[in-house]
Amino acid sequence: MSLRKPLLSLLIILTSGIVFSTSSESTPRVVPAPHPLPYISTKMERPEFWIKKVKNPDRLLLGPEEIQRMNEESARKPDLFLCRVQNMKEHWTREEIRALLKEDWDVFGSEGEVRYGKEGSPFKEPFWNEVKKNLNQEALKERTRILFSLIVKRTDLRVFPTDEPGLTSPSGQEFDRFQHSSLTPGSLVGIYYFSRDNAWAYIQSGFIRGWVRAEALGIAHGKKDAVDYDEAKDRLVVTANSINVYGDTALQEILFSAQMGTSFPLLSLPAPSGMPYPSYVIKVPFREKDGHLSFRKGYIPWNEDVYRGFLPYTRENICRQAFKMLHQPYNWGERSGGRDCSRFIMDLFATFGILMPRNSKLQARIGLDRGQLEGKGLREKQGMLDRAIPLATTLRLPGHIMLYLGKEKGRYYVIHSVWGFQSKGPSGPILQRIGKAVVSDLSLGREGPSGSLLQRITDIRVIADSASVFPGGADFSRPR
Repeated sequence: MSLRKPLLSLLIILTSGIVFSTSSESTPRVVPAPHPLPYISTKMERPEFWIKKVKNPDRLLLGPEEIQRMNEESARKPDLFLCRVQNMKEHWTREEIRALLKEDWDVFGSEGEVRYGKEGSPFKEPFWNEVKKNLNQEALKERTRILFSLIVKRTDLRVFPTDEPGLTSPSGQEFDRFQHSSLTPGSLVGIYYFSRDNAWAYIQSGFIRGWVRAEALGIAHGKKDAVDYDEAKDRLVVTANSINVYGDTALQEILFSAQMGTSFPLLSLPAPSGMPYPSYVIKVPFREKDGHLSFRKGYIPWNEDVYRGFLPYTRENICRQAFKMLHQPYNWGERSGGRDCSRFIMDLFATFGILMPRNSKLQARIGLDRGQLEGKGLREKQGMLDRAIPLATTLRLPGHIMLYLGKEKGRYYVIHSVWGFQSKGPSGPILQRIGKAVVSDLSLGREGPSGSLLQRITDIRVIADSASVFPGGADFSRPR
């Protein structure tokens, strides 16, 4: 099967979690947002509060076969830009790869918006010339055979082969537009070619293409080695916010950390004897000195928050998984280890084996559409939320996505990873910085120039089967 044009460089533009953009009239003063946020009680920051509000929270919304069919359907939709790396065509022409590079440059290069470096100065022509030079396009052969590889440690996936941030403003340290995303250990990728300095590789992952450090790659001798690892059926899934994977039975050597939704081939279950500390034994990719892929054993303590196979897709499990990320830091593209809004959603649903695109706009195309909200009034939107399924519904507005928790005392609540929101101050606009995953109600930002979350919602999607979405008019919320 040949692969369509694999990825769109625009894909990460809308993953920000910057719920309210700054006013063009004046620069807002930045202050910490209150904690908890308005209308949030301590009990609302516990999953049990929301689980008790719904009927049959342990009811299976989608079974494994239904999830597999949904994933296959998503992968077939070209507008979601998902990629099954194992199905990529193996030979690429020079012109095809250059077309991908041109697309990247047209969006993020010197002809686009002004970008600032870490010192706050705008990039000048010498910087862009060095970037172009390191793209190494002159080294492309007339025909290139891609290499298959596994990521051996968490790594950033960059727009260009440079660690220099491409900031949106002189002081915009949090929003590096050269940062696409991060890739987790064990991720299958295809390598197109290498940078001029050989420190970077231009790769295709399952949801985005870009440049990664070559030291993060274990290059397979043959495609089968990497693909077999990726397709191993018996897997251990990380269900904690993150865990450490160790390289020895004494649990002293940390190989890497693995975040929620990452999975590994399972070699053996914890045994009461035979090693100093009972542990799960997993298969992890390893980079040899020559850069090639090999495998070694990894160890995860028996009492870590992991699960054999994917979690059953119930609303109770969805809620508990989401709240494990509560108060975890917000970071654009996970540059410093946090999550932006779309990565929050991606990692959450990965624990159930549900494939999500990397970008909030595309994530809002997964699941059953409950109708367009754009252009509707508040009462119409409230009516649609009253008919939604709490804990299995995503809500999207331009540049942001959230998980719907439910209704309490006439207010509608979500959990999401968010940078901040605007409000009015006595001397001008104020940006209230949140910078983490929080519970909030949908009135957040109502005093800002763009309006509240509820006013700005454009999409509502239920990720469940049609019987759950249209249960003969049944109400899935418990009256309180």
